[in-house]
This record gives sequence, structure tokens and C-alpha cells, in this order.
Amino acid sequence: VKNMLIPKFDYPKENVKLLLNDEANKTNIVNVISEVSLKAGENDRILVFYAGHGETMPLPDGGEMGYLVPVDGRQENLYASAIPMNDLKDLSNMSKAKHMLFLVDACYGGLAAVGTRGLEPAKTPNYLEKITNIKARQIITAGGSDEKVIEKPEWGHSAYTMNLLRALKDGLADTNGDGYITAGELGLYLNEKVTIDSENQQTPQSRRLTSHEGEFVFVYS
Repeated sequence: VKNMLIPKFDYPKENVKLLLNDEANKTNIVNVISEVSLKAGENDRILVFYAGHGETMPLPDGGEMGYLVPVDGRQENLYASAIPMNDLKDLSNMSKAKHMLFLVDACYGGLAAVGTRGLEPAKTPNYLEKITNIKARQIITAGGSDEKVIEKPEWGHSAYTMNLLRALKDGLADTNGDGYITAGELGLYLNEKVTIDSENQQTPQSRRLTSHEGEFVFVYS
């Protein structure tokens, strides 16, 4: 993903923070996301890509809480050792950044999200101008709480990451051919292709963390 973002979408190398293996512990993940979130200006955009484990904890009064489980996470005590999805939502609310997109290659439930629809391209004059001026807080996950992330040796990736790379690198998610890929287009593409490749075992979920109707946009270099 990093190797695609820098040349294909002109992400400055110094702006990309990469945590791999043992570095991807709870403290480092939270520190990097919060540092980037708080440093961002009001015309900046933040992309967070996470590939790892997700867990869903049922709550006593019904409902559920979703967690990202870092390398030092413990299943028997998720609250103390994992990252609650609500924390990501809180961090996104604290940031001045105009657009934030979380791409999460993990299956879990308890998504702290709202079902707000975005603006419709066909019905919105100056669509691109509007969606880039309005705030956005979006998330696309690999699947729901009772699903597993599907990986195959021949792919070299999970179904989610393989299709994410095709969607962006090869421009396959640019459904209307305008040279821009919105998070909405990306979500629809992943929903269809990952469901097919996983033989209906996982279906990506695309949501908004707030009621803002803007869109995170990938612009080809």
C-alpha cells in the first residue's frame, strides 16, 4: 500500500508513517494516529490503513464493541490491550483534517458509525467541488463480526488488500472514468469484488463515522 501511494498518488514519502510487525503495538499505533491527526491542518487529509486482527466483544446490555488487536493485544483483556473503534472515532473528531479514511483489513462488528448517505454524483451540480469542500470521516472494513479475513497463497495478500490495490493502482474503482476515485466508489468496488473472491465468506462494510457528506478522494498523479 505504501509503495502504491507514494508514486501513484503523490503522497510525500516523509508523510507516510509505517509500523510493521513488533512496531505495530498498541502504544505506537495510537501515538502515530493521534500525532498525525492533531498535526493535520484544515485542508489536509489522513489515510489510515490497518492490516491485522479485529475482535468483537458482546456488551452485557446487548450490542457489541469492535477492537483492533495490535501485536501485543490479548484476547482475554481486549479493553486494556486492544484499540476500541470508538477511540478512532474520537481521534477523528479531534482532528482539524478535512478528510479522513480508515481502510481496515480486519473483520469485526461494533462499528461506531452512522448510516448517512453521501451526495449523489448524478444529482449534485459541481459534485467533485462539493465533496472535496465538505468534511468527511469514512471507514471501509474487510467484513462483519462473524466473518473471517480470507487469504490465499496465490494472492500474496488477503482478498481485501488484493482488491484494494487493484482498485487504486489499476484504477478499477474509478467507475465513472473521471480520473478520481472517491471513498464511496472504493467501498462499492471492494464490497462486490471481495465478496466474490472470498466466495461470500466476507463482505466489506463501508460507513461514515459522522454525518458529514464529503468524500475522501484519491487523485491520480
